[in-house]
Amino acid sequence: MKKLSPYHELRLLYEKDIHVNHISEVFDICYPHDDAQMIKAQMAEKDYDVLGVEEDGSVIGYVKREELKEGLCRNYMTPFSPREIVSDSTPLIKILFLFKEIERIFVLEENRVTRLVTKADLQKPPIRMLLFGIITLLEMHLLRVINHYLPQNDWKRHLGMDRIQEAERLYTIRSVKNEAIGLSDCLQICDKRDIILNEGELRQQLKFPSKTKGKDYFKRLEGLRNNLAHAQELNTEGSWEDIILLIEETETILEVCEQIDR
Repeated sequence: MKKLSPYHELRLLYEKDIHVNHISEVFDICYPHDDAQMIKAQMAEKDYDVLGVEEDGSVIGYVKREELKEGLCRNYMTPFSPREIVSDSTPLIKILFLFKEIERIFVLEENRVTRLVTKADLQKPPIRMLLFGIITLLEMHLLRVINHYLPQNDWKRHLGMDRIQEAERLYTIRSVKNEAIGLSDCLQICDKRDIILNEGELRQQLKFPSKTKGKDYFKRLEGLRNNLAHAQELNTEGSWEDIILLIEETETILEVCEQIDR
């Protein structure tokens, strides 16, 4: 049996074992004949943006707090769109990409909508673990590709003396601890960025159209990684759409890396 790469092992983990209900919340309900103003007040008290509408034992749609005015809830109900509904077994990584085009996702358990996911839920630990795992795997792959294209520390010609000395300093510290490493293992992500973008063939192989585009990509990636590492809000420097686009770009690079010297 062919051994899976670390990247595909991670994808398999998130596709089989970690699903939408690891970040979803219970979807509370109201009824069509409920007073809209009363329900709006209850939603404000609980900080709900949407609430399910149940009729004859089935949740048939939802109301948005911002739209509720005078009258009955039935007058403000929005039916579910098929693209807003997923099964409770939907992999977490697929949920992330669904948020490119929609604001919220409703979770179907058996034949009833019971749970809800909003963009706020993307801040939760399972999503953060997924994103950090993808970025870590990218760094691992970039190191492997650099060693493949620029063996015997030939990558040094793409770095300034200060960055080489920093790598050597880390190498000395880690070597004392009896870690079996090479000098390239002590490169930081900024070093890998400069090596890849300055090595024309390698830059083209990884599908960066130009150095400028590559620098922009790595700047966004480092920003996301720093927010993850320091438990900051993930979308402080951009929208969730920007983050999702960044992860899509990263997955494309990972797929290319998978094909190099395998």
